[in-house]
Amino acid sequence: MKTTTTIRIAAVSSVALAATAITGCAVNPAGSGGTDADGEVTLTVMAWANAEEAANYEAAFDVFEEKNPGVTVSLEYSDVGSYFDKLNTKYAAGSPPDVMFLVGRNLGEYTARDALLNLDDYAEQIDFDAMDQSLLEANRVNGNTYAVPTGAGAVGIAVNTAILDEYGIALPDDKTWTWDDFAEWSRSITEASGGEVYGSMLNMGWPPIVTTFARQQGEDLYTQDGELAVSEQTMQAWFEKVVDYNESGVFAPAELADDTGAFSAEQSPLGSGKIAATMVPANQLSSYDEVLDGKAVLVRLPGETEGERPGMSVTPVLVWAAAAGSAHPEEAASLIDFLTNDIDSYVGREAFLGVPINTEVAKELGETLGSADQQFVEYVADLSAEENDPLYLEPAGASVVSDLLATITTEVTFGRTSPADAAKNFMTQAADALAQAG
Repeated sequence: MKTTTTIRIAAVSSVALAATAITGCAVNPAGSGGTDADGEVTLTVMAWANAEEAANYEAAFDVFEEKNPGVTVSLEYSDVGSYFDKLNTKYAAGSPPDVMFLVGRNLGEYTARDALLNLDDYAEQIDFDAMDQSLLEANRVNGNTYAVPTGAGAVGIAVNTAILDEYGIALPDDKTWTWDDFAEWSRSITEASGGEVYGSMLNMGWPPIVTTFARQQGEDLYTQDGELAVSEQTMQAWFEKVVDYNESGVFAPAELADDTGAFSAEQSPLGSGKIAATMVPANQLSSYDEVLDGKAVLVRLPGETEGERPGMSVTPVLVWAAAAGSAHPEEAASLIDFLTNDIDSYVGREAFLGVPINTEVAKELGETLGSADQQFVEYVADLSAEENDPLYLEPAGASVVSDLLATITTEVTFGRTSPADAAKNFMTQAADALAQAG
């Protein structure tokens, strides 16, 4: 039975990643936190972040420590590109963090190896009733809760309106524009600027955009049972877009791409003024808005009204999970509850990790946010209100499929394989990866 994911978020007035599998990691390893001679508990948390984001998380942990005397939280952070290598190394060494960031596509793999704590066993520490039940349900594995969403989010296209204003280009009607409209709009920016600025650059090998396109064709990337759902025909059509957009001036030169996610907003092609638009996790709008002096606007992906159905959906930005072998599971669970259900935990980070899935916290937080974060929350609330078909939980093997998709898209982008061959290779290799992981 399909579970409809409807995020009950109040619209406040003016609120991926290629992961590697953990094959070979120890089952139920001890967490890396500990207890010192005085009985003090230390929890380790792993997250991907830059220095500023890490400081915001540490500010929240300081509040947790004040409310939980005797517990210290130690944060280890890295960039997205190296995060999972470091996390999996810690698992292999038997010393994973007590609490960690994951994305949805990790859950099937990590739970298949008994690497995560079943949080249902810690209902005394975690107030699940205060959370949005549909989003929790959509991320359960075999009926069990192994992770709690950091917040609700979506993907979108961030646009630098200062560039549009400079060259007399209008924002698109993002509720009706087609993929052809997007292509024409993007080319018009490049042409109007005389090539000084490129119209756009989208990461065409990122699973969220491919999933959106597949859903617009009436398909999906995965079935509810964890098998490949997209057709070879749809994948070939997608790879044909990759070729077309790169050859016809829709995209900036591929050499500008930040496929690793290592660039800061300021260093990115959008933030540095090289392009006018790019696809982003919508919760990151405020980072770009700050760099662009308040000129960033979020619009939907194209194609939502030209296909079989809308493709966009509200999903967790990330999830909090705990290691199955944590030496302090109750404290780890209490930290996850604090980061989800306590308004004081949002100091500094605000809506960066998504719209809180505790509706009361979301309302209270919404009263304090700046304009970019408010735009993000309203964007998510609008999508939520449409009650589009939910995404299914990504199965074991999804991170391998994500890597495969990125690799094949790069081959297509640089003309090393044709769209037809790329589609065939993707279908065969993705199916094999899911079968092996399952």
